Amino acid sequence: MYKKITIEAIDYIKENLEEDLTVENIAEYCNFSKYYFNRLFKAEVGESVYAFIKRLRIEKSAFQIIREPYKSITEISTTYGYSSSNYSTAFKKHYKKSPAVIKKYFTNKKILDNNRGFFADLRNKDYEYYNNKMKLIELQDIEVVYHRFIGNYHNLGSYWDEFCENYNMYYDQHSWLIEISYDDPMLTDPDRCITDICITTYKPIEADCTTMIIKGGRYTVYNFEGPNTKICEAFQGLLGVWSIKSPYKMDLETRKIFTKYNFIDLENNYFSLNIYIPIK
Repeated sequence: MYKKITIEAIDYIKENLEEDLTVENIAEYCNFSKYYFNRLFKAEVGESVYAFIKRLRIEKSAFQIIREPYKSITEISTTYGYSSSNYSTAFKKHYKKSPAVIKKYFTNKKILDNNRGFFADLRNKDYEYYNNKMKLIELQDIEVVYHRFIGNYHNLGSYWDEFCENYNMYYDQHSWLIEISYDDPMLTDPDRCITDICITTYKPIEADCTTMIIKGGRYTVYNFEGPNTKICEAFQGLLGVWSIKSPYKMDLETRKIFTKYNFIDLENNYFSLNIYIPIK
């Protein structure tokens, strides 16, 4: 679990990736000296601030190249301050493939496998397959107590165990158990993926708890039922099949995709959950 300052810094970076970010202005935002902040960030996150920013820009641009086909590669690269040649060089250094090759791979491949335990077979999945399980809802703002983890999504069970050990006092029968997964493990090193483990509560929240508001508005909600090994596949299908043909555009500028657990049967590896996708 990560300190509040680190969470604030990561959120600030993620929300301002298109701006001219420096260690100085991020440290100032967090009310810390540049020297102390830089050391703390690297110790907690495992990357320097500049390496983290550079990686996120490339990975977010890759996500947009694949999931927002109406935008050109040049338009996307310019958004993050790259010239065409510099962007291609940085992209190839990170992914060992060009932006055009990555776009073609994700657009045409029906079986996705990163050889690190994340797999999706989309051969028999089309827009209607996902759309038939979708509901359009209007959601109110949701306040949650949460903690952030950086690591492999395969470790979510242990993350929940650690979270519940610290915050179980807030749980009751009305609580929502929520995950916010910020990264696509097909595009991000699975061991660098960011997750927020969250819970809603009607009980008074202590001042030292980390809280946030999950913004309301229009969402499409997809119901998933099955083993945890198929959850990654559901996300790949929603983002790579459904969202491409949907009349709705995802709204990821100020809101987040999140998952709400409805029922879990660990003995039989059965999960029932809703995936909320914010739309414009």
